[in-house]
Amino acid sequence: MRDLMIFLFACLSSVSWPASFLFDAGPDSSAVMDGFTRLTPKDAYAPEKGYGWDSVKDMKASAKAYKEPIANKKRGQTEPPPIYTNPLTEDCIIGKTTRTFRLDLPAGEYNAYFLCGNSAYMEGQYFDFQVKIAETAQRVRIENGQQFRNTRFSIRTGGEPLNVVFEPRSKWVLNGILVWDKVDDARVSSMIKTMEEQVYSLPPEEWAQWKQDPLPRAAPMPEEALADEDRSRGFVIFRKPWPECVYPNTTPYPHELHQTLRIFVSPGEYEPLTFEVRALRALANVRVAAEGIGPISSGTIDVRHVRYMKARPNYDEHYSWHIVPDVLEHFDAIDLPADETHRFWLTVRAPEDAAPGLYSGYVDFACQDGHGKDISVRIPVELRILDIQLREDPDKIYGIYYDDPIDQWVNAQDAVSKEYFWRKSEMEHADMAAHGIRNVTLDSWVAPEDKDGHFKADWTALDAKIQLARKYDFRPPFVLNLSTERVYKKYMNEEYGNHLAKVRMPPQAFFDEMTRLTAFVESERVQHGWPEFLYYPIDEPGQSDVAIQFMAKLLKAVRKAGVKTYVTADPTNENFEPLRPFVDVWCTQPFSPDRETIMKDIQARGVQYWCYPNHVSGENDHTPVAGARMTFGFGFWRSGFKALIPWIYSASDGDPFNYLDGPMMDFLNRHEDDGAPVPVALWEAYREGYDDYRYVYTLESMIAEARAAGGAEAADQAERELRSAWNAVAVQEKYKYDLPWAPEEFDVYRWLIARAILRLQESASTDP
Repeated sequence: MRDLMIFLFACLSSVSWPASFLFDAGPDSSAVMDGFTRLTPKDAYAPEKGYGWDSVKDMKASAKAYKEPIANKKRGQTEPPPIYTNPLTEDCIIGKTTRTFRLDLPAGEYNAYFLCGNSAYMEGQYFDFQVKIAETAQRVRIENGQQFRNTRFSIRTGGEPLNVVFEPRSKWVLNGILVWDKVDDARVSSMIKTMEEQVYSLPPEEWAQWKQDPLPRAAPMPEEALADEDRSRGFVIFRKPWPECVYPNTTPYPHELHQTLRIFVSPGEYEPLTFEVRALRALANVRVAAEGIGPISSGTIDVRHVRYMKARPNYDEHYSWHIVPDVLEHFDAIDLPADETHRFWLTVRAPEDAAPGLYSGYVDFACQDGHGKDISVRIPVELRILDIQLREDPDKIYGIYYDDPIDQWVNAQDAVSKEYFWRKSEMEHADMAAHGIRNVTLDSWVAPEDKDGHFKADWTALDAKIQLARKYDFRPPFVLNLSTERVYKKYMNEEYGNHLAKVRMPPQAFFDEMTRLTAFVESERVQHGWPEFLYYPIDEPGQSDVAIQFMAKLLKAVRKAGVKTYVTADPTNENFEPLRPFVDVWCTQPFSPDRETIMKDIQARGVQYWCYPNHVSGENDHTPVAGARMTFGFGFWRSGFKALIPWIYSASDGDPFNYLDGPMMDFLNRHEDDGAPVPVALWEAYREGYDDYRYVYTLESMIAEARAAGGAEAADQAERELRSAWNAVAVQEKYKYDLPWAPEEFDVYRWLIARAILRLQESASTDP
């Protein structure tokens, strides 16, 4: 990457070109981009230099270069760094008070570009500031670091100095300044575009090793089915079932063209409303607006587009990538290239008091063709609101592993950062609740026992998390991580490694202390009035002989404190059989064992079976959207499992919108610069599966109520409908790609169940 940027920017300093001023911000010790001038926090303005700061107080330089792979001691392997850096991005200047950079410019018209970011990760830091020139200001917001933003300005000067003001709400950060004569705008803008491709992707020498997997094969365009109007306006609108992934090369079948968008919902329910556009020619300034549809006002309809991302086929795979339809992104206007298909994703929610009925509305699609001509199309929408009050099964748990921003709230050093991380946690809890999630994982990081036999812990974060869980009606029991490795290291002077890869059998004193530590946490739980915990000492233990022996003794020691244990291991794997007497909750990746085995074990020993279906969380791939819906709905219903708790609500390494940097791929949800959640398609499939199960449970409950009220005939008829759906689910351990239903069948079965509910209600209302 450095060589390319040397080539790109060295020519900018050539005297034969119009005036350009290039500054690389950082400390005295770091590298400087070729053709740039070093700018440090000590560079006060001086007329003889013609540039510098108005004051050198309250600024510092930071540098952290990532150019080579890094040894991961815990995993015992060498991995890529979180980001790759160059002389411009590896260092920065950070300020906590307002500072002005002054630059003497000849009279003329200029463009200015400011690169802002930090290659180092700063836990608990939210950069929130504005870059201001004259009366024009642009806001920049970055969480933690290892990300970069840029701002651009157009400048006119009569020879007076250029004053660039950096105004922080928390802190500001700067990597580089580029100012150039507008006469050279085309050349410099092209170079900056190439630079940004490196900043937001991978350096050329690294990128050259990555190979793209081909897109799925697509059917030929149905040329004979296209209307003359489609050809003349340069695009065609069609609709595929939303659980079916749409790629740039996806083409419509004739029956998918020119459709009315039809959906049905119950009061309070969310539902996707999607459509696709195939651009026959390049389209500019594409906009989508939703009209109100019956009781659903236009302002409550969430309008997004599906952003294509470069992703790995597996979360820790390297040098292989493919295009995936993934991030559901807000937009004002976008451009669509020719001969590509793009999906637009709207989400509607029926008000809780919405009157049942059939309603009509529209979605407006507008764009400009290659000649700047405005074109618009009105897509009809038909909405049916059902007279159904959906219920939730109190015996099932929809949970998720969660890296809570509250942990960063605790570590934040300024008021703006604290406010940001708290607000982000609030928004994520609200988002989880809206998707049916009612449970998250928690942590208890307790220091090992001191010489006086006391444990010390700061419960600030845990207590805040529990208060938020209560606010959003999350329900126990909550899985609680124990700080097992800290105690192990006390006795063994080393770590036990990822999945116990390096574990050695510690002395009995270790296990005795783990019993006391667990008892301490449990006593604190009771004292604080916190809900029930499931104690989780090790994640995904390995299967070596020593790991199994260690794990069995550890679970026994934890359980000795009078609590329930939770383990992420497959109970059908005979290697884990020694753990069985000490496990209260088995959490497995697939739906394994089968329903009959689970029911027998529950009856015999009272254990629970939870599932963490990471195969539909983006860990393996970002495309099994239909598999995610099946897992969270009809598949969960058939499984016999108590809970679903996938890993993880959001995980990022390096830039959250670059899935190829860092040792692992990023997943599941993303976030806006203000912390607001940005969903992905898989996440929306979770909610739709959750709703599928709500329809099932509502019918099951009403059948039981009808029988109790003497309506056996109506109950039998509804039972037959429900049994038909039950039998149609081909039971699988993992629902990913090879599914029992086509994407469009999910709504068919949901409708059959909804219709049975309506008939049962009608029967109950007419009974004497």
